[in-house]
Amino acid sequence: MAITVGSLFTFIIVMLACGLLVWLAFYVVEQFQPPEPVGRIIRVVVVVIAVLVIVALLLNFAGVGPGVRISTLYAPWLSA
Repeated sequence: MAITVGSLFTFIIVMLACGLLVWLAFYVVEQFQPPEPVGRIIRVVVVVIAVLVIVALLLNFAGVGPGVRISTLYAPWLSA
């Protein structure tokens, strides 16, 4: 199984976008400072969603994914 340039490009873009969204969510939580249990719950939910997206992306990248094409969610022109 060969890794194509398009799939590598998709992997890098999704990783950067996921990292940026996690950083932005943490920044917003820090700025608004919700009560402590709520802030901690928000952080945990953000991390869990980010990990699930990254795992799904890695499974698709390896070719054994659940069939969800993440690239079609944010960039339909990348899917063939």
